[in-house]
Amino acid sequence: MLVRVDRDRCIGSGMCVLSAPEALALGPDGQALPVAGFADGGGELTDGLAEAAEFCPVEALTLHSALGGHRIDPPE
Repeated sequence: MLVRVDRDRCIGSGMCVLSAPEALALGPDGQALPVAGFADGGGELTDGLAEAAEFCPVEALTLHSALGGHRIDPPE
């Protein structure tokens, strides 16, 4: 599972970090950033990570397959 953050949309609410602290952090600019493994190598999909993508108030998070790169959540 790869996590992508649309930095043009992210408002830094921090809800995603509360839901999935193992996968996301807030950067120095206050916007969400995937933790290293979730940015490039991929990590396991957890309930918290799915919740983070689902409840992002500005839909800035997307989850993609680490193998094929296709978008998993939210659906296109």
